[in-house]
Amino acid sequence: MYLAGYVCYDVIPYAAPMMIAPIPLWLAVINIIVLPISTAFAEDGLYLGCGVNQIKNKYMAIIIPALFFALQHSFIPTLFDVKYMIYRFLSFLPLTIILCWYYYKKRNPLPIMVGHAIIDLATAIQIFLTSLIPGLYEMMCSM
Repeated sequence: MYLAGYVCYDVIPYAAPMMIAPIPLWLAVINIIVLPISTAFAEDGLYLGCGVNQIKNKYMAIIIPALFFALQHSFIPTLFDVKYMIYRFLSFLPLTIILCWYYYKKRNPLPIMVGHAIIDLATAIQIFLTSLIPGLYEMMCSM
């Protein structure tokens, strides 16, 4: 992400502040529970289970799901800004290639799903904190 941030924005490290923008507190609480579980099952099941498992060519079984996995993350959150989309795509592509390769070799989705859930839980907690503490988000954006 740091390299992609530098390539697209000339800043290391670049952190997109809108990723943890405050939302209504009740929704932030639900997000802590729903986000980590739903994305781990939905995304990993789709790209690993349906993508890697269904493509017969070894290299295409890794590259094609990885490209779509990274492409999906290019639009989170949805901003009609090409530079931001390229930043997100470049940020996720190396990781998605590694995840698809690991799954292709081991055929064990559990470590990937647990790691994915932990990352999404950290994001959900950050969203919860910016929603709970007024001014925290503005302070983070001004840094």
